[in-house]
Amino acid sequence: MSDSHETLRDEQFVGKLVAEVEAGHPFVMSSVLATQGSMPRHASARMVLLADGSFIGTIGGGRIEMIAQERSQKVMSGERGNSIEWLTHAKTKMACGGDALVSVRHSFPAKQELHILKDEILGCLKEGKPFLLEEDWSDPADVKITTVELDELPTDDKRVSADVPVWDEATKLYSEPMGADPKAFIFGAGHVGHALTPVLASVGFKVIIMDDRPDLSKSEDFPQAEKVLVGDFKKLNDYVHITPRDYVVVLTHGHKGDIDVLEQALKNRPAYVGCIGSRGKAAFARQTLIERGCDPTDVQNIHLPIGEDILAVTPSEIAISIAAQMIKCRAEYRPDCSHQHIKN
Repeated sequence: MSDSHETLRDEQFVGKLVAEVEAGHPFVMSSVLATQGSMPRHASARMVLLADGSFIGTIGGGRIEMIAQERSQKVMSGERGNSIEWLTHAKTKMACGGDALVSVRHSFPAKQELHILKDEILGCLKEGKPFLLEEDWSDPADVKITTVELDELPTDDKRVSADVPVWDEATKLYSEPMGADPKAFIFGAGHVGHALTPVLASVGFKVIIMDDRPDLSKSEDFPQAEKVLVGDFKKLNDYVHITPRDYVVVLTHGHKGDIDVLEQALKNRPAYVGCIGSRGKAAFARQTLIERGCDPTDVQNIHLPIGEDILAVTPSEIAISIAAQMIKCRAEYRPDCSHQHIKN
């Protein structure tokens, strides 16, 4: 799944909409529901025209955003109603050359709107509870928005198994898996961990720091982290729960700690595992992990040395290289939005 920033998976973004509705203000939301070809943003991107005339969020800028802004202003003034349309390259002339299905919907400060935004969407996001958001656009004049708990759906349901937004052209139904952002576990609260935390938090990762040194593991030193833990690197399960959606960054203060963390983390097959170190250390660590019974394929997939090769030297530079690699991994993990999510 892509970065949740300025989508309905962004707690701060949804919180602003809740505040608008509670204040009795209408708003107009533009959404990217599907794309074909290259586009600056994909399905789930949102832009909202507030009652004071300002916009929050973005659906990618350029001509496509200008069209959506003009339509939003007309919807807010009552000159036109809700709409859904493929903004093709022929219409937008955008250099990226792709097409986007963009909806524009007027939202009024009604009890149902507040319930959906505050109780269902924001409530589940705060609880970290996964669910499915559905928008029925079969009648643009009466768009129906509902949420469905994932445990109510079969595991082979394409809307769930894809883990990405799905647009059904036949039924005009948009489905978006919702839930908390993936966690980025940083094992090691040293200089690189300290530099990496705010970078990852700024691009949609919920950062959890863990170290075995109490003097370095202080919450006040990591204001952007969700949690800062002190614990034994040999007993990760006593402190954290790593899932296949999560990202693991290993930056402990020694080879032994790195290998202990890697051995335990690999058992959960997270979406990303990276470890700081030289190529010489990489060979030693991989051999040791295999000898300890780790799956050779999982071991080979460890990003070791960690980070994109940008000749980084300082902790801040290394943090940028690691964040870049994690962003790339997250984007590659998301299936190609250009064709797979559009049913004809």
